[in-house]
Amino acid sequence: MIRKLPPELIREIAAGEVISSPADVVRELLENALDAGATRLYIELWGGGLDKIVVSDNGLGIPKEELELALEHHTTSKLTDLQNIHTLGFRGEGLWAIRQAAQVRLTSRPPQQLGGATLTAFQDKTELYEHPAPAGTRVEVTALFHHLPARRNALEAPAAEGRKVVHLVSRYLLHRPEVALRLVVDGEEKIAHAGGGFAEVAKLLWGSVVANRLLPLEAAEGPFTLRGLLSRPELSRPRRDRLLLALNRRPVEWPEPLLQAVLAAYKELLPTGQFPLGVLNLDLPSEHLLINTSPDKSRVRLIRPEAILGFVSQAVQGLLAAHPLARALPEPTPLAGPAPVQRAHFPRLRYLGSFRELYLLAEAGDELYVVDQHAAHERILYEELSRRYREEPPLELPHPELLSLSLGEEMNLAERLEALEQAGLQIEPFGPGKYRVRTIPAFLAGYPSLVGEVVKGSLGASSFAVAWRTVLARLACLPAIKAGHPLASASAQALLDALAGCELPWVCPHGRPTVLVLGEGELARRFGRRGVRAVVEPSPHRTE
Repeated sequence: MIRKLPPELIREIAAGEVISSPADVVRELLENALDAGATRLYIELWGGGLDKIVVSDNGLGIPKEELELALEHHTTSKLTDLQNIHTLGFRGEGLWAIRQAAQVRLTSRPPQQLGGATLTAFQDKTELYEHPAPAGTRVEVTALFHHLPARRNALEAPAAEGRKVVHLVSRYLLHRPEVALRLVVDGEEKIAHAGGGFAEVAKLLWGSVVANRLLPLEAAEGPFTLRGLLSRPELSRPRRDRLLLALNRRPVEWPEPLLQAVLAAYKELLPTGQFPLGVLNLDLPSEHLLINTSPDKSRVRLIRPEAILGFVSQAVQGLLAAHPLARALPEPTPLAGPAPVQRAHFPRLRYLGSFRELYLLAEAGDELYVVDQHAAHERILYEELSRRYREEPPLELPHPELLSLSLGEEMNLAERLEALEQAGLQIEPFGPGKYRVRTIPAFLAGYPSLVGEVVKGSLGASSFAVAWRTVLARLACLPAIKAGHPLASASAQALLDALAGCELPWVCPHGRPTVLVLGEGELARRFGRRGVRAVVEPSPHRTE
């Protein structure tokens, strides 16, 4: 029998789409405060948020004649049309949903208003009264889901729900470091930030060890701006949980093309399966962004993304190119490392000698470099191959090479034909599961046995770009100078000079470092010397 649902059940269902946990309540109130221009926030949590949640701000406030309207369904001051969303909240149902799930006490006063007002509300019941109040807004939410035992029982323990709120508030603070924020959970202060920049928040939330390895990023091009922090290549994680993105100041999940643009900018600096750490704020015109209008507004889609992806990729590449990326020699004791070297490019190295017929010792300025000759030669050959396939025309084989491809390779071939032709590989069908290679890149001339390996390699991995880098890295590895191969001084110096001329000299194509560096100041400290260098002749009565 079909019947209409009663109004109270409709309210519970609708409210549950927006509010399912204390973290959802905090998110709605936090976003309202930020949308109101708040620069100071105080958040208090009791019993994991089930007993009480308090959010106070110094924002614009709500006029007393609009307080009751603010808690009605689909009422908002933020939205005029879906093509111009400039605020975190816009659906106009956050406060209404909280009112259905808990008891709400909303106190507010705009700075220009004489006296404030408080509205208490729970479901259909409301009460409004006026009184003196400071400028801003204070929302107190108590007894969350007290009348809905099924929802309350579905929640985790209060401590776990509290941790979710701490994580949520931390995320917003990372993207809004200028906001002064204090978070107290069950009487214990969890976050106390007086306002500042990205580096200060990263140090507060992630610790100084991580923060000191984050590089500040600021770039602008036309209508696009990108600000934040990204980690040096040696600081990475197998998960992307600490690589955070906000689009137009809204914390969102990564659109996959944008994430791949950032990872591609690191190239071989990041090992496969690793992600950098960082927080990025990307601002772009609203016409380039489609925001999911469901209660979960964290999923967005880029519209006409090509220019955005190019801008982000160039910004990250520029950031990495502007910093020395040689990794420091490991510490034998837990002492503080040397100060970062203030230079932006790979230096001209002077060969000093070798160790174990694998590591070249060289100097530049006041630093000692240890160079892995195999890794360095791999990088040189890899960039030479990359240059040749881009610049040299492909060669037509006098006798096409016949190959058998698997079903997966055939599917990738159909998607990558254009990219393969640009790389110099022209492949055409030649019967069921059979294909013949008509042209090859010029650098494969004289190596017919490698044609099949190159083709199959370029049809693997998740994308052609990744697969092709893997192919070139493999080809560079084969002829590279091996461990145990002695180099004459002239050959070693030539290798160092060629490495300095590389676009990305810091790592081999597989992501291993090519060089490690140790400054003279660090050497002096480890040897217990009083200064960096004794530049005067020691007296006969003094030894060092």
